[in-house]
Amino acid sequence: MASLLTPDHMNFTVGQVMLNLCLAFSLAFVAATVFRRLHGGPSATYSFLVTMLVTPVVVAMIMMAIGSNIALSLGLVGALSIIRFRTVIKDTRDMSILFLMIGIGLCCGSGAYSLAIFGTLFVCSVLVALRMTSRARPGASEYVLVFTRQMGQGTEGTERALEGLVPWRKLHGVTDLGDGEGFEYTYRVRLGNLITPEALIERLKGVAGISRSSLISPESQLAI
Repeated sequence: MASLLTPDHMNFTVGQVMLNLCLAFSLAFVAATVFRRLHGGPSATYSFLVTMLVTPVVVAMIMMAIGSNIALSLGLVGALSIIRFRTVIKDTRDMSILFLMIGIGLCCGSGAYSLAIFGTLFVCSVLVALRMTSRARPGASEYVLVFTRQMGQGTEGTERALEGLVPWRKLHGVTDLGDGEGFEYTYRVRLGNLITPEALIERLKGVAGISRSSLISPESQLAI
């Protein structure tokens, strides 16, 4: 029975296979939890969480199946060459966490348990340290802020309104509405500590020349 579960070319027992898969999933869960706590950006969705948890397990399975078999490794390269991924990576941090998940799977699949554990804890510690030194508060969510400013109105009032409420913002686009109606601005923003979306919209209402302001949650998956 054991020979059916672990063929001769595999140097793993059933217990080792279970250990590799369980450790890969556990470390992926820790890294994914830290990532979601620190980064609530547009890609921090349920589907991305599933991807982070499943990827190390699949990679560990592939590593155990290949082992030192060159023929299997070449066949795997040929099989994966037909796969095309068209999902746009919205944030470079998403790509880095996916590389971490792949690294976890490689280490667990090859039996390098200490490297997998130490590497995961080290990367998570680096993420926490970087977040603590950043301007935005831990767990701050990113939003897309859209508002219209009438023609002839300066930007000083808008900047004063955003100060204190939005510690980080980035201008993504300005659209001319035509017919003298003004301009439409699109920002990506992170709200300050204890600041609600309603408070930001109310503040913008009191700015002369600002109209039709809206704040879009990251779960909407708006592509900018």
